[in-house]
Parts: sequence; structure tokens; C-alpha cells
Amino acid sequence: MLATRIRQKDGIFYFASIPAKDILAKVRFISRYYGEGEQIAPQVISQSDEIAQFIARIEHNDVAFQRQLSRAKVRALKNFYEMAVSQPPIPGTVLLFTNERLTFQALASESSVGHLQEPSAKYFIIDGQHRLAALNFYLRERPGE
Repeated sequence: MLATRIRQKDGIFYFASIPAKDILAKVRFISRYYGEGEQIAPQVISQSDEIAQFIARIEHNDVAFQRQLSRAKVRALKNFYEMAVSQPPIPGTVLLFTNERLTFQALASESSVGHLQEPSAKYFIIDGQHRLAALNFYLRERPGE
């Protein structure tokens, strides 16, 4: 996938554009989300997956960086998708994480833009879990959009 590489102190981050129809297949929901009579069941987390265990604990901690899971927030975002005909399908960005070391092949003309390898496992959602849950429910009702 085409991405922009950003270096910040000791970290490397990538910005990429992923079509809405593709992003849901690339992420892991590790908390339960509810829609109108539907739910997204959390994926099973292996006891040996320390990062997934950490993120799951943070999602259930009120003083952590994650917001409390909110049915009303998912419903409001789903309503946004229904009403925003000319808006982008995801209002804002989502922050995803993989513990895999991905390769980045810079374009010849630009060292910070290039092709980023896809991880073999699904991404963890660090920020944007409500937006992606709402998108999931929206696309279940409107699979052709």
C-alpha cells in the first residue's frame, strides 16, 4: 500500500489511505460493540499475545487513553454515515498498530513516500474503534455502499 513515512524521535509512523470497504477486514475488535439489535463480538485474545492483552486492559480502564465503549457514540457515528452523502466515509483518521516489523520501499524520487508492506495479522485499533464499529454496522445494513 502507498504510504508516507514519518520519523518522530525513536518512532516511525506511516500514514496510508485505506478504502472504507477494505479497512474492516484489516482490523481486530477486541471489545464488544453494539448496534441496533446487532453486535460485534470481540476476537479471542491469546494469553501469549501481550500487546492484545495490554490493549484490552486499557480499553476497560477509565483513566487510560481509550474512551469508555459507548453504544450512543456508535449510534451517532452510524447516523453520520447515513446523513453525510458528500462526506468521506470515515470522519477523521484512525490509529492502527501492529507489532510486526514492516518493510518500506521508498519511491525513487521521494524518500518519505513509498510502498508499505501489509502485516500478516490484523491491526489493533488504538484510536477510532467507535468509528470503525459504526462503519461495520452501517455497511451491514448497506452492503452495496
